[in-house]
Amino acid sequence: MTSNPPALGIGVIGLGGAAVAMIPKMAFNPRFRIAAAADLDPEIRSRFAQDFPDAAVYDSAEALCEDASVELVYIATPNHLHTAHCEMAMAQGKHVLIEKPMTTNVAEGVALAESADRNGVLLGVNVKHSFEPRVLRVREMARTGELGALRMIHHWRYQDWLYRPRSREELTPGPGGGILWRQGPHQFDIIRTIGGGMVRSVRGTAAAWDASRRVPGAHAAYLEFENGVFATAVYSGLDHWDSRELVYGVGRDGVFPDPAKHAAARRELAASTEPDWEEEAARAERYGMGRADPIQPETGPASAGWLLGGPFVASFDDADARLTPQGIVVYGNTERTEIPLVTMEDGRDGRLNTFYDAVSTGRPLPADARWGNATLELLLAVETSGQQRREIFLEHQTPTVD
Repeated sequence: MTSNPPALGIGVIGLGGAAVAMIPKMAFNPRFRIAAAADLDPEIRSRFAQDFPDAAVYDSAEALCEDASVELVYIATPNHLHTAHCEMAMAQGKHVLIEKPMTTNVAEGVALAESADRNGVLLGVNVKHSFEPRVLRVREMARTGELGALRMIHHWRYQDWLYRPRSREELTPGPGGGILWRQGPHQFDIIRTIGGGMVRSVRGTAAAWDASRRVPGAHAAYLEFENGVFATAVYSGLDHWDSRELVYGVGRDGVFPDPAKHAAARRELAASTEPDWEEEAARAERYGMGRADPIQPETGPASAGWLLGGPFVASFDDADARLTPQGIVVYGNTERTEIPLVTMEDGRDGRLNTFYDAVSTGRPLPADARWGNATLELLLAVETSGQQRREIFLEHQTPTVD
C-alpha cells in the first residue's frame, strides 16, 4: 500500500489582494497546508490568525523564511520587493511561487533563475490564468495540430481597473503602476503559452491619459512569434465600455451590463470626499478587511471571469476557437462544435498542482523563473516600444512547457 506524499507547508509573504485570491485554493487543496504568513499590518495579521490558528504569523519576511515548517514561500508583496524576498527565501532552501511580474528588470530575472539553480530549489511565477482549463485546451490544439497550424491569437479587454480603489504603488509611475504592469503579465503570458512561448518581436505602447491617475490606463501590442504566429493584445481600464458586453449576457437574461452601473468605479471615486478614502478603500481589499469574501470552500463551478472579460479568439488553418463561459466554441470548415470545460478547478488550482507535482515527482515546472523572465521581457519591450516608437526584438524567450 502506497501513501500520498505529505502536504507542502506554504508560507505567505504579503496579505494583499493577490493573496486573497490564492489563499482559499491553498487552504482547501489537500496537497498543501498553510503554515505561516507575514505582513506589516498588525490588524491584517490578526484577521489571518483568526482564520488559521495553527499557522505562525510574522511581522517580517525574514522570520517567515527561517520557519522550518515552511517548504514553499508564496510571495505577494509589491513588485520592487520581489527580488529581495525571493532571494531571502531561496537562501533558506525554500521553493518559491512568486506573483507576476517576477521582478522589475530582465537582469534581476536572470539572476533569480540562476540563484534558484544554485540553491537547488524551484522558482515559479503565479501566472494563474495561463493554467485555466480553456487556455490549456487551446494550447493542446496548437501543439497537436488537430485544427491545423495555429496562425493568430487576439485578446481584447475593456473594464474599470484604473478607477477602482488603487494602492499608492499601483498609482506610482514605473514598475508596479498601471495596466501594463498589473494586467499585462497575465494577458501576454496567456498569449505566449498558446503561441509556444518564443516571441520574436513586439510593437506596442502603453498610454496614460488621465493626469490625475498618472499611470497607464491602456495598452496595445502586436506580437510576432518565431514560428510565424502573430497576435494582438488590447487592454483598457478606463471604465467606459465594458467588453463583457461582447462575449456573454447580451439578449439572455436581459442586457449586460446594467446601464445603471455604467462607470460605477469612476462615480464612486468622484463622490469620495475624504482625502484618505482611496487608500483606505484599497486597504479594505486586503486580507479580512471587508471587501474580500471570507475563507470558505467553493461550492459551484469555478469561473474564468478575468479570462472571459473580453473577446479571445485563436485562429487555425481549419477553425477559429473562441472562449465562452461554457468552454470553447470551435468554428470549423463545415460545422460549429462546442467543447464543455466548466469545472470546479480553475487556473489557481492548475498553478498549485503543477508546482506540487514538480516538487514531489521531479516533473518540469511550467512557468518557471526563465519563463517568467521571458514574459517580463515582453512587458518591458511594450513599454520601450511605445517610448521609442519602434519594433523591439526579444532575446530571453523560452518555449512553453507542455
